[in-house]
Amino acid sequence: MTNINKNTKTVDINIMKMNNTLKLIIAIVVSELAGIIGSVFTTPSIAGWYAGIVKPALNPPAWVFGPVWTTLFALMGITAFLVWKKGLDRRDVKIALGIFLGQLVLNTLWSIIFFGLRSPGGALIEIIFLWLAILAMIVAFAKISKPAMWLLLPYILWVSFAGYLNYSIWQLNPSSGSGQVACTQEAKLCPDGSYVGRTGPKCEFAQCPGENNNLWITATDSKTGITFQYPKTLLTEYIHTVDWPPQIQVLNEPFTCTEAGSETARAGQTLKRMVDDRTYCVTKKSEGAAGSVYTNYAYAFPLYSTDSTQAEHKTVIFTFSLQAVQCANYDDPQKTACENEQSSFDLDSTVDRMARIMVIK
Repeated sequence: MTNINKNTKTVDINIMKMNNTLKLIIAIVVSELAGIIGSVFTTPSIAGWYAGIVKPALNPPAWVFGPVWTTLFALMGITAFLVWKKGLDRRDVKIALGIFLGQLVLNTLWSIIFFGLRSPGGALIEIIFLWLAILAMIVAFAKISKPAMWLLLPYILWVSFAGYLNYSIWQLNPSSGSGQVACTQEAKLCPDGSYVGRTGPKCEFAQCPGENNNLWITATDSKTGITFQYPKTLLTEYIHTVDWPPQIQVLNEPFTCTEAGSETARAGQTLKRMVDDRTYCVTKKSEGAAGSVYTNYAYAFPLYSTDSTQAEHKTVIFTFSLQAVQCANYDDPQKTACENEQSSFDLDSTVDRMARIMVIK
């Protein structure tokens, strides 16, 4: 009889351990699921809208947020488990877990408002309610499990920091989100195989490469007979064109690229760049003058036959110059705006578009 009782107790203990393991997994999965839902709205805006707005000096790099939030959601799941295993028959446990689920909803809602609707002002109001919900959760959890309370402290500290960033971005970008519409995440296939999304106040599709519009001008190089399009303006405030449009040169030799030098050396710096499926050999030489940095660019790439992906034994070179204002000349918020614009400026894509839509007679 004694052996039967011992075996029964052993089975009960094993079942309880299995139940606790299952509860822990469920709690963490539910928490991480909130982060995954939020990332659906966050990820599309990181490289677009978020990269273009002015951010405070203490704003971390974009790659930091993913690992931090993944860790915090895991900690949230652990704390929920520590409370849950005390038993759902307890009223205080039910209330605490209810607050836990409520703050998860508020957490996800913040991502939707800030990144999805691109409304820092609306998100600022929402994050106040989120912070209060987290505080209520900490108080409720503290009465049930002290370890759960301590594990939630990194969460409320990070959300406090996020609140500061939210407020700063709202202050630095007074027009951000004002009168804007959240466009659907649709894409249009262009004739060249690329995709464009919806943008602008009316959520119309952006122009495809090669489509004529007021921002791109068609020109023919008199020496080579090559017809190409180039942007009339770069739509930048702190980067300006100097020698523009680009001059075109065609060499009767196969494309090669040898990386060497430095940007400030007499011959400049040469680096190999991949833009989508094409290789470019980019040489640039910079020098400072009158509060600006002037950079001469030479983009070399293999000449492709029309309607072909096979390169001919010829090399095309685009040469031009740009002027970048030295951001140290400004005070904030102009200094931060200047630094953000110059760090996110995508010159390679602009040159790649010109190269893909040029016509050789």
